[in-house]
Amino acid sequence: MRRNIQRVWELVGVTWVFALGNAGAASAEEAAPSCVVELASVDAQSVPSFRGECVWSVAPAAVAAVLTDPERLDAASELMLASYRLPDGRIVNVQKTAWPFEDRQSTLEVRDEPLPGGGLRRRYRLADEQVTPRDGAVQVTVDEGSYEIVPGKNGTRLVLLMRYEPGGNLPTRIVQSQSPRFIAKGLAELRAGAEKFARANASPPNVASGPPAN
Repeated sequence: MRRNIQRVWELVGVTWVFALGNAGAASAEEAAPSCVVELASVDAQSVPSFRGECVWSVAPAAVAAVLTDPERLDAASELMLASYRLPDGRIVNVQKTAWPFEDRQSTLEVRDEPLPGGGLRRRYRLADEQVTPRDGAVQVTVDEGSYEIVPGKNGTRLVLLMRYEPGGNLPTRIVQSQSPRFIAKGLAELRAGAEKFARANASPPNVASGPPAN
């Protein structure tokens, strides 16, 4: 009986990897519209770092308005099950993970700073005090990095650097090979949200003035 159960879970794992990969192939690089996301490095503790770069024909202020507002980001993303700001400024994110694995939750500290030319850099890391994960979610163990929103010739150049370890029962090989796919989807959702915001706001806020309600 135990062997049968183990075999079922092995088959489930294979099915999950097949569904995420391209015809079962594990890719370390994933392209979204106008974006490239890749596995950049893996440290001695097997924690991966990823890099994404996008060029979008949408105003930097619109991208910043969605990225820095948890409610807007939550509304724009299917992968984000919940995103909200605590009274002390920390941000709680709950992200969807493919079945049969649990969703992931992290409580982040963020810091925004203007860049030359009207851009914005958002740095983030796990807060020292984490909100207890809700039912069905597990605590992310490493989540830190930065977004750079840089005005381009016809829109926005965005660079994402991310060091991420989801914790829980996700196998390391799956995290390293399949995370670029999820990151690329998240960036595509951010772009769509920024385009929607831009259509609804003829004069979005100045990026350099900082994020709304931050």
